[in-house]
Amino acid sequence: MIFFKRTEGKGGFMTDEKELTQIERELVLQYLRDDNVPLTITLEEKPDQTEADVTDNRMDSIDYEKRVPASAVFPVAIKSRQIEVLNQGIILLKNAGRLVQPFIGKSVRVQFYFNHVGLYFISTVKEYSMGFAVVIPPSIKRVKDSFKTNDFEVSAVLSFDSVNHVCRPLYGFNLFSQPKWSEIEIEKQHHAKFLLEKFITQGKQSAVILGNGLHLISIVRYLTRTSVPENESVEGLVKPLDIIYIDDKRFVCAAENQDELEVNQHYTLELSFVLASGGPVKRSVRVNSIVEGVFADEDNGLRKCWSCRYENIQNEDVRFLYERISGKKFAG
Repeated sequence: MIFFKRTEGKGGFMTDEKELTQIERELVLQYLRDDNVPLTITLEEKPDQTEADVTDNRMDSIDYEKRVPASAVFPVAIKSRQIEVLNQGIILLKNAGRLVQPFIGKSVRVQFYFNHVGLYFISTVKEYSMGFAVVIPPSIKRVKDSFKTNDFEVSAVLSFDSVNHVCRPLYGFNLFSQPKWSEIEIEKQHHAKFLLEKFITQGKQSAVILGNGLHLISIVRYLTRTSVPENESVEGLVKPLDIIYIDDKRFVCAAENQDELEVNQHYTLELSFVLASGGPVKRSVRVNSIVEGVFADEDNGLRKCWSCRYENIQNEDVRFLYERISGKKFAG
């Protein structure tokens, strides 16, 4: 059964009406009641909830010191067996107290799939006599299509023969500033240091050119980061590779549960940069590249990073990449 109004979007993707109609909402509610589905709960960007919010939600006042900052609360996945949807449009979260404790009294985004289409609504996690729950509001929306590369300041395509690998920036990794060790989660820094030292040793033994090694900070940060469950606009699509580092010498992409690139393989790399915020003007750099290294953590073999070194890059492209990424004048 198809009930979403579909329109052709940019880049060949199908984009749907943003908010469900009343009839569509009722169909989704019936689906949730009949078949409990897994949910992902994410804290909205609202770390300091006001007293008015607490009052409106009829909750007890929360001491400021006990409030959890948004940056310290990671999304959680709630299994279908931990969910019960009542006829009143309330989702009970059964045996999930430890998972949802940091979200109590806070505005959250609840995401799920309906017929492989990603949907979400904004609500508040509350504690009732029957346990923790969220109320399904009148507004249910479709998850934004994050595959579209035109929404980013930079995007890339790696090509080999007729195979194209689309790449997009990974949220939280600032590609236009030098990676900092402090960006690695504190509790992960010890293991990140172990990986960094291992990769440096391996690089020396294999004669891989590591340069200033800044890209290794982004690599160990990615490999040790806390897993963040996320819902895409359509379930089951192959995700683009994540861009985690760029400079005027190399490009680093990463993925989880995907084994995409081969070491020592040559790829054509096309980088596209938006030159003005929100504007249509772009500057592209097309260059041959070679995968100089594949980086992984033996403790989490699902994640991999690929470092691609540029070959035969034009001087004007080196200048552009240096100035665009670093924000400094190229001394050349």
